[in-house]
This record gives sequence, C-alpha cells and structure tokens, in this order.
Amino acid sequence: MTRKIDVFTLYSITDVDTVNQFLKMHPQAKLNYVTPGSEQCSYDALVIADYEDDEEDDEVEVKQ
Repeated sequence: MTRKIDVFTLYSITDVDTVNQFLKMHPQAKLNYVTPGSEQCSYDALVIADYEDDEEDDEVEVKQ
C-alpha cells in the first residue's frame, strides 16, 4: 500500500463534484479542509485527502 495525499481547490460546485467522485473511488480517505476564514487565501475552500492506495487492488477491481 502507498500513502498518498491529494489536494483539491474548491471554487465552484464542479470542484465539489470532483471531490465527491474521488471519495467514491477512495471511501477510506480522511479529509481535512481550510476555508478563507481560517487562512488568508483566494479560494473558497481547500480539501486535503489523506489515503492509502493499493495498486494491486486497483488492478483486481478493473478485471472484475
């Protein structure tokens, strides 16, 4: 297994849909987020996903 971190910058509902799609693929991911109220930033929110990815399992899922 490989530990991975993905970062999503949310500006619109389309970006939220992208995070939701990611969660369907990695339901065990742990999410943290930062909003402009907690940081001085130009985005609406920042989502950080911490998860483990097992490439062998991905190959098995594709075959099924």
